[in-house]
Amino acid sequence: MNDSADLRSIEKSLDYTFANTGLFWRAMSHASLDVETGVDNERLEFLGDRVLGLAVADALIAQYPTAREGELALRLNAAVRRESCAQVARVLGIGKYLRLAKSEELTGGREKPALLADACEALIAAIYLDGGFDAACKFVQSHFGPFMTELLPPHRDAKTALQE
Repeated sequence: MNDSADLRSIEKSLDYTFANTGLFWRAMSHASLDVETGVDNERLEFLGDRVLGLAVADALIAQYPTAREGELALRLNAAVRRESCAQVARVLGIGKYLRLAKSEELTGGREKPALLADACEALIAAIYLDGGFDAACKFVQSHFGPFMTELLPPHRDAKTALQE
């Protein structure tokens, strides 16, 4: 794997060029490698989840100026859910850039929705740390925009459904 050529290729898809390329590679490093390298993407994933939520909320407020909070919440939930993150990762081809332990790779880790979604959130954090909130917002609006138009039905937990 030629890290430099691979990075240039994905940067075209992302429409973002990293100043600190180490952030991208950290975002692509699954926790299964932590034992081997001491580096993983979990902290970036944590941050990226929050950046994604804020960027989507910010975009929704601007895009739907008369929408009520309930409608905005449904749209936000559609955009930030695991399935949406995994779909964005698939479209970008992030799976081929993931750094996985051999055991994770052998069990199809590059195609697992959970790993793809986590890497997508970590990538958002890497863009945020590298280029700031505006760069992260641009990425989110470009790649998550279609999900912001969806209205998912409100989620009811099992206890509430049973009581109703």
